[in-house]
Amino acid sequence: MTERLYYADSYLRSFRAQVVEEASGGLTVYLDRTAFYPASGGQPCDTGSIGGSVVLDVADEGERIAHRLSAPLAAPVADCAIDWERRFDHMQQHSGQHLLSAVFEVLFALHTVSFHLGADSATIDLEGGMMDPGTVREAERRANAVVFENRPLAVEFEDAAAASGLRKPSDREGTLRIVSIAGLDRSAC
Repeated sequence: MTERLYYADSYLRSFRAQVVEEASGGLTVYLDRTAFYPASGGQPCDTGSIGGSVVLDVADEGERIAHRLSAPLAAPVADCAIDWERRFDHMQQHSGQHLLSAVFEVLFALHTVSFHLGADSATIDLEGGMMDPGTVREAERRANAVVFENRPLAVEFEDAAAASGLRKPSDREGTLRIVSIAGLDRSAC
């Protein structure tokens, strides 16, 4: 089982890990712990390096995380580094999605169906079809106001059975990671 360091500290840029298994001639490794976020829910994976080898892809395989590399590793213990510029960009886009989704929900009862973020664009898919430009401007105005208010964004962990007040109910069991924007949003993430 891979310890997922990114849940507890999304600002972690480097760490040391033990290789517990290899596959594909050493081009896929499984670590005892990782800060590399796997592709999930519309968010691309982190990249960076493990033991000097470039991380090409990171995939969630249930209890463990697969790291696909450009070259096999030379040692079973490796220094790992996250591509911080990419990670921080994704963090900002992801937080922005939480904010915009909450604003559309509160102001217009428009529910987020999905979202995608990437290097060049981010999209949020909402129920209800096309929007008029006035709706978009009002959502943008309200989201910017919340940013200027500098509201705290908090991350907490709660048991799914006890989690209440979520913008969208979660069908997951066990521990949920919950992101909250003070006075606006509380979402399983």
